Amino acid sequence: MRAPAPVGATALAAGLLAAGLLAGCGAPAEGQVREIGPTEVPYGLLDPPPEPTADSSATAEAGSGPRVYFLQGDALLAVPLGTATSDSTDHLDALLQRLSAGPGRQERADGLSSALGTDVQLRATDLAGGTARVAVTGLAQNIAADRLPLAVGQVVLTATTAPGVDSVQLVRDGKVLEVPLPGGEQTAGPLTAADYTSLVGSDRTAPAS
Repeated sequence: MRAPAPVGATALAAGLLAAGLLAGCGAPAEGQVREIGPTEVPYGLLDPPPEPTADSSATAEAGSGPRVYFLQGDALLAVPLGTATSDSTDHLDALLQRLSAGPGRQERADGLSSALGTDVQLRATDLAGGTARVAVTGLAQNIAADRLPLAVGQVVLTATTAPGVDSVQLVRDGKVLEVPLPGGEQTAGPLTAADYTSLVGSDRTAPAS
């Protein structure tokens, strides 16, 4: 288990539960997201990729290659997206945009949903030493506290299937966010897939559409 990270100078007043993720004063409640410290990060939003076809899901090997994680009931489920070509923020950014777009029509018909809000935007800002920084805006403004780990887990599990990505840090306005682990602890450290595998369903791959 990770030890909670120290509280930074600025706390988010309502974290993911409050509209806009605005910073405020006072001690944050359990399950909220807190800003840790400022850092300069480049921004470069890429064009979103096309939604994968049923054929790509059917032919991708389960548990390998880039995958996007959606919800099926109360568990996370992987949707294979084919084969990655390079270790770069370009590929990671495309993967994150696929996640923020949410399940497609057939995926929704198959019972998949997302804990991320419809206005969420995810953007890869940096990839160095295996750690990717992902800028988030509009992240799950009306989500219940017990759903926050699912939303964060979707991002972390999806991002770490990209080539060269071993861990993830979420940032807002250049500041690292302290986010909840499945057990309720808060951390600002790099997040790995192992931190959220307890949220993944026993069937780790979505059925082919």
